[in-house]
Amino acid sequence: MTTYPPTLNEVELAHARCAAYSLIAHGFRDPDRSWRAELADPARWAEWPDRLADTHGPAVAPLRALRALFSGSDEATAVETLQPRFAALFGHCVRGACPPYELEFGQGEVIQRAADLADISGFYAAFGMDLSGEISERADHVSVEAEFLAVLCAKEACGLEQGDCELVEAARDAQRQFLKSHLGRWLPAFVRRLAGAAPGDYYSRLAEFADAFVTCECQRCSVSIGSALLPLRPVDPAEDASQSCGPPGECGATRDPALTQLTVSRAGTGS
Repeated sequence: MTTYPPTLNEVELAHARCAAYSLIAHGFRDPDRSWRAELADPARWAEWPDRLADTHGPAVAPLRALRALFSGSDEATAVETLQPRFAALFGHCVRGACPPYELEFGQGEVIQRAADLADISGFYAAFGMDLSGEISERADHVSVEAEFLAVLCAKEACGLEQGDCELVEAARDAQRQFLKSHLGRWLPAFVRRLAGAAPGDYYSRLAEFADAFVTCECQRCSVSIGSALLPLRPVDPAEDASQSCGPPGECGATRDPALTQLTVSRAGTGS
């Protein structure tokens, strides 16, 4: 149970964890010039990485390596470099070389995958997330799931600051359950495939940080992390073809329900 008043470290750690999840969410989005500018902004990296040193030690070194890529005009993170890498790794269809979608991992049948997607959407709806919008992605996309956890951390921080015990406990319980059932279950398999397909580049560094951070989060929440050997689900050629997607604005209507991308600030509540 949460005790009040909370320590300053509790509040700062919740904000730092929010920032870390937001970094993962933003990092796995389709790169453009505004994407690069936001990640290169020194304000994005202010203070919070140091807050993770005591509680998320294994994530510190990969975080520093990732941060170094954005400290100057490194070609490794130039939009001209990353756009073709993004297309090669994630493609313009659901089943790319490294699918960034939870439901592409595991042996679940169509009925089970539908139930899993409904469960994910239920988490979002329970915390007032909008399932529509101009900038959207499938609900089980790694960036959307990470952003949802960023929102939960922001709500936890808000509850700590306002002395709202119910909000803190609800946010923490949702984090545990979502990591157990969703992001913590399949992320290790996703980042393993990504690290193998993109050795040494930006995406492998982002994968290394995401893996280390989410593993620490699962340990902190007493949740078992998923297997890095979780296989991709068997491909149904007809289904896979129906979910292909062309340039922005031309995606087929057969794609699954999408969740609006969320922007979470340090002071925000995520609502």
